[in-house]
Amino acid sequence: MNLKDKKVSIIGMARTGIATANFLRKHGARVTITDEKPSAALTEQSAQLESGIAIRFESSKPALDAELVVLSPGVDIHSPALADARSQGTEIISELELAYRFSKTPIIAVTGTNGKTTTTSLIGAILKRGGLDVQVGGNIGTPFISLVASPPKDFMILEVSSFQLEGAVRFHPQMSLILNLTPDHLDRHKTMERYAALKEKIAVNQSKTDWLICNRDDPWVSRITQDKKPELLQFSRQQEVNRGAFLQAGQIVLRREGRDKFIGPVAAMAPGLQLQVENVLAAVIAADLAGVDAAVIAESLKSFAPLAHRLEWVRSLKGVAFINDSKGTNVGAVQKSLNSFDRPVILIMGGQDKGADFSVLKELFKKKVKRMILLGEARQKIQAILNGSFGYEEASTMEAAVRQAWQHAEPGDVVLLSPACASFDMFRDYMDRGEQFKATVNEL
Repeated sequence: MNLKDKKVSIIGMARTGIATANFLRKHGARVTITDEKPSAALTEQSAQLESGIAIRFESSKPALDAELVVLSPGVDIHSPALADARSQGTEIISELELAYRFSKTPIIAVTGTNGKTTTTSLIGAILKRGGLDVQVGGNIGTPFISLVASPPKDFMILEVSSFQLEGAVRFHPQMSLILNLTPDHLDRHKTMERYAALKEKIAVNQSKTDWLICNRDDPWVSRITQDKKPELLQFSRQQEVNRGAFLQAGQIVLRREGRDKFIGPVAAMAPGLQLQVENVLAAVIAADLAGVDAAVIAESLKSFAPLAHRLEWVRSLKGVAFINDSKGTNVGAVQKSLNSFDRPVILIMGGQDKGADFSVLKELFKKKVKRMILLGEARQKIQAILNGSFGYEEASTMEAAVRQAWQHAEPGDVVLLSPACASFDMFRDYMDRGEQFKATVNEL
């Protein structure tokens, strides 16, 4: 892709937009970056741009003479601001697509509604322990475009979101993973069918020599992975699979070419991973396909440090376990979190609603939850679906929520923060929410 003197507009001045603009400028493109925020709010970001990059504030429209438009993940490809560019036939792509066109390294791409970051990080840790030269990035940490300048020899391991896949055209991973699909971001994608179709794009350009790793237990994943070209490998917590990974008497079993490898018992894994078995099974398959020895995989699972805010164990106090799942910003995340426990749960839930259907949780609440503490803007919507059938109370701050939960807790209980909502009504982001939870828990 020749960028010399090509007129390119970048939409969005967050981390990915800045990395994309600088990459394009270094490759000789004539770059304009646009953001709807005023200049005063983007002083720090502006200072990170290479010289020669034009900036347009308080606008989401690309430059009229743009020959290529590259979107940051937060920019909807169906935005009315892109109508003129689309009518002119200007190519509109995501940063993921742009970086792919310059990448020469085999790609392992991970998508799904929940568990992407843990699975991506875990694959990277296992492959590095196995002696492979890899880099980890994408929707987690370092933008893909920033990794292209110094690619690894073996694999690029990328977390990929539905937002990034909106603008993907040729993106072609050698190994793709679809972990699960539950309603999320429907304020942007509108329907579950459209959301699933975007996730499906991760495999659309794969060939018969590639691999597709998917969740056998997830109905939506099973639906969208039928009749695909790449070799299909499945993982399951509930049943054996012909090719892939599953559980057998508490052991992780890897099955390929009719042969079974016993990786090790779930009980021997790092405590944080024991709550995320599905993610582990997916990562084990990917690591095996990459050529990592089973013994190395097993050792990696014992030593992997769980990620913050993702079913993160905080502490145990007088027989009560406190778990921080602040990254659980959708209904599916709460389902997976609750199903990880066989102990009574006091659930702290709520925040900024993303258009979720909380009613699907009602039966699970009856089985798993002994008390609920509701926070944020969505608390009344959650109360409406409970309709007095469940014990709950409201809290005005995270500190109050934790202390109220502690009052109801008994030895053997779990106090779980898993909000099923965005954080922006009360917190800077999900990390701020999780840190406030942990700080209060550690003060008890």
